[in-house]
Amino acid sequence: MNIEQYVKDLNAVHELYPEIYSYAMEHHVPIIDGDALSVLKHLIKMSGARKYLEIGTAIGYSGLHLLSVFDDSHLITIEKQSEMFDIARQNFEKYKVEDRVEAYLDDAKTLDLSIDEQSLDLLFIDASKGNNQHFFDKYSPYVKENGLIIVDNILLRGLIADDNIENRNKRKMKEKVASFNQNMSNSSYATSFLPIGDGLLVISKS
Repeated sequence: MNIEQYVKDLNAVHELYPEIYSYAMEHHVPIIDGDALSVLKHLIKMSGARKYLEIGTAIGYSGLHLLSVFDDSHLITIEKQSEMFDIARQNFEKYKVEDRVEAYLDDAKTLDLSIDEQSLDLLFIDASKGNNQHFFDKYSPYVKENGLIIVDNILLRGLIADDNIENRNKRKMKEKVASFNQNMSNSSYATSFLPIGDGLLVISKS
């Protein structure tokens, strides 16, 4: 057993939504890795965050987990793929949290949210990776002072450190994600780049 698997086993917890997890595995729906999810929920618990904006709903797996930390939390979530969006809505209804969810079937790059600036406790970016910078610039003003911004998949399953990518689209995506990562590293924000799951970037807005 290697160190990575050892830690993964220690972090393993009871899956709250096994049917959704199994569906994601069977249909190759990208969802947050278990290690990264554990850290995300731990950060929410420690910070007391109650109001979340999620960029990239997919089938509602991570959104349900966000809502599971506190019973009085509220989720705003955006998904542009209608098939995913419909499944997510069904999952929110199945687990009876639909009254705590404000879901948008729209493109997060162009959607104009009617919420106040600095009204969110947490921004979770988990959509098209090449748009991380755009999503950060567009939605970070909605996060209150001392709030959290979390970005998933900053390692691109190892592509971020691969200098020999032949596929042009993958190479362009790697360049965009690498640029965003470096921009955040050089910024005035407090940042932590964590080699957990597929890479988790934790940003404190202060």
